[in-house]
Amino acid sequence: MNRLINISKDRYLRTLLLIVLCCIIVYIISEILYKVLCGGNFDNSEIAFFITSIKDTFQILIFLIVGVITILSYLQASKTLFTPIKTEIFKIQIKAFEEILIFFQSKSETDFTAQFDFDFIVQANSRMMISDFIEHFYKNEITVDKEKLNELRNNFAGAIATHTWAVKNFSSPEYFEKTEVDVPEEVTNPAIILENWKNYEYGPINLSRKFSEQRDKLNQLIASPLIPIELRNKIQSFDGIIHENLLIVGKVLNDIAQELPQKFPTAKSLAKFEPIGIWNRYNDQKKDVEDTANEILTYIRKYLKIDKLVD
Repeated sequence: MNRLINISKDRYLRTLLLIVLCCIIVYIISEILYKVLCGGNFDNSEIAFFITSIKDTFQILIFLIVGVITILSYLQASKTLFTPIKTEIFKIQIKAFEEILIFFQSKSETDFTAQFDFDFIVQANSRMMISDFIEHFYKNEITVDKEKLNELRNNFAGAIATHTWAVKNFSSPEYFEKTEVDVPEEVTNPAIILENWKNYEYGPINLSRKFSEQRDKLNQLIASPLIPIELRNKIQSFDGIIHENLLIVGKVLNDIAQELPQKFPTAKSLAKFEPIGIWNRYNDQKKDVEDTANEILTYIRKYLKIDKLVD
């Protein structure tokens, strides 16, 4: 940048010197012609016209020089005035880019999965869903460890619920209506138990503290007023994929929940349950974020013209 400014200054100086030199040459020539013509055979009117023309031309050149100097002085002054402000803004912007680079740089799909704690989210919500299954079908044969479930809940920092789950599990009574808690009757008919399970929808999807912290950092990057709009849009696309992958956890658990009665028709058959299988199902359906992260890094590289700076 400094090099470009120096080149521009050199060009301005060369232009000024050339204009001044031309004026001097015109002045010298006019003086010579004046002396020659005054001593020649031209009449006074012709000599006066010639001298007036030269004088007017010289004045025009003087005005042009003054105008050029004035414009160049203004441009130079404006650069001097606004350069410190632009420099400070650029420094703050570089800091924002640095935070984005720290968040995305040198990370693979596996790294992002660990960064947003999807391993724990899938594993923890799977345990909650399996507990629901046991309570629904085999509560008289298998005892669910409530203490371990409570310990698991202590690691949650929040939850999200789908609209359909919220409609099934929440109500919005009027202020003049007293909410009564219905105690469901115990169902013993296997056919009805199975039929009721068909309406089961897992929810809400519990979030870990680590996921919430990383999501907050991502939202802070998006909220920065110093990053270009195109870059903000790319980070928002990344955040959208993360949110979508979270919803896929619930979708996978609901799909598997409907398979459980057939896969585990008895309490003893649950001994064959392998939690890693749920993760494999989720891993096949989740959206990849690595390509979007690389787009963000590529944009920053082009925006800062890293390749030209290196060259």
